[in-house]
Amino acid sequence: MRRRALLMSISVFLAPIVPTLSVAANPTASQACFKVGAVQIYESMKYRCIKSGKRLAWSKGVRVDVKPTPSPTNISRVQWQFDFKSSTWVSQGKAPKCPTPLIAPGELVDFSKVLSILQPGQSRGGSYKPHGGLRWSIYGSYVKGVTVTAPFDGEMVAAAQYTVSGIYQFGVNIIHPCGVMLRMGHLQEPSDYMKAILKNLPPPVENDSRESFLSGIFIKKGQMIATEVGMPPPASPDELGTHMDLGILDLLKRNPLLSSNFTSNADIKYSLYSVCWYEGDYFSDVDKARLLSLPFTNGDSTSDYCKKR
Repeated sequence: MRRRALLMSISVFLAPIVPTLSVAANPTASQACFKVGAVQIYESMKYRCIKSGKRLAWSKGVRVDVKPTPSPTNISRVQWQFDFKSSTWVSQGKAPKCPTPLIAPGELVDFSKVLSILQPGQSRGGSYKPHGGLRWSIYGSYVKGVTVTAPFDGEMVAAAQYTVSGIYQFGVNIIHPCGVMLRMGHLQEPSDYMKAILKNLPPPVENDSRESFLSGIFIKKGQMIATEVGMPPPASPDELGTHMDLGILDLLKRNPLLSSNFTSNADIKYSLYSVCWYEGDYFSDVDKARLLSLPFTNGDSTSDYCKKR
């Protein structure tokens, strides 16, 4: 495969972006890859980026089991790629119209128990964060039993597993065929469905949340993703808590609230297309009202996407 602009790189909210191949590309046809140890799963085959002489190349594929349940037959197979030349997302197939709301009441998580939120589109911890977050506990405490389910049918395009202060974490990106991406991080206990996918990824490394890319893994609405989230003991008091990162991207258009010369240290395919997820038609009126009523976890209302309140 030619070295094209359809190169994808994703970090699950912690680490710098590292280029790798597109989720829709067959690595066996590639002349090179771009990061030793990077993994791509394509049509039930796993490929690893290795050093071959003086260049990097994809290894011979090894068959893996990445479908713990039968692949749904009634999910749209529209796929999305990022074109770096035009800095736009491109669909492979005709995208359907997005439902309103995209995420029905009570789907994804139980919003009635969320205590505070982090604003998307702000700088935190010395870097720009296109995503925001949800928190179920006060600092220094942990709430068990927070579950996360797929809120719509879509393609799982990337996943990662890593550790923070020795605590296992994982993240996942899912794209609705209409062109909206859901990004989640700091998930803690994977469901059996996710375990079957994560077992084929590189083993978790401390603070290394680089994602591996997946192709052809379609998930059904209601599928359990995580049975616990956040940082349970013995994490440090500052990190301890029941929380998750949450980002939503509208792949159909660049966020119009960003200036034409907007720059950040976040990957442009996320920072340019991320949105304020508690506005618009992403959640139901009930869930939006709940989110709008919540305080900010860090006390910071700054956001490039969300209206001041």
